[in-house]
Amino acid sequence: MKQKTNLFLLSIAVIVIIMAGCHKELKINDQAASIQSVVKVFAFEQDNMPGMIAAGVTDENGKPMRKAADKKNYFLFLSFKNTYSITPEQVFIRGQAFAIIAILDKKTPVEYLNDNFPANPEKIILVPATNDRVIEMRVKGIPMQEEKIAVQDLTDKNEVVVAYLWKEKKYFATLEKLEKLEWVANQ
Repeated sequence: MKQKTNLFLLSIAVIVIIMAGCHKELKINDQAASIQSVVKVFAFEQDNMPGMIAAGVTDENGKPMRKAADKKNYFLFLSFKNTYSITPEQVFIRGQAFAIIAILDKKTPVEYLNDNFPANPEKIILVPATNDRVIEMRVKGIPMQEEKIAVQDLTDKNEVVVAYLWKEKKYFATLEKLEKLEWVANQ
């Protein structure tokens, strides 16, 4: 009986702790915004290495071609209940704001095929199978130029912050750490 009571009290304590962490209010530009665990974030980063340019190659103007700069690919997903109507507005990655250029519905599991070694391609599950709705957010490759980030305290503690609207109120979903995928060449 004592074990059941202790288990019950432990369960209640866990529920209280979870509920306390589910909803936090903060002010942004004098408007109330909240952090809620309604949305789960899945985020991945991949280095994209440009290929080599052969010596002596010129562009259409006769100028020597230069190697393109390294860039990063981001794979960003939100998962939430099918009954929710959520609209992502902006993504912050390592404190830099990125514009969302496309939002796509995805079926789960969401998989990525790493074919750096064509003889041995590797499937990586980015979002596990779920009955929830999953959307992919495609962001513009270049960060937006902003003077001051209104969500500085969130971006200081999390590598990914997604601002979204739900029931006409602004919320933020966070992820402490981006997962790294293997680099890819020339994509």
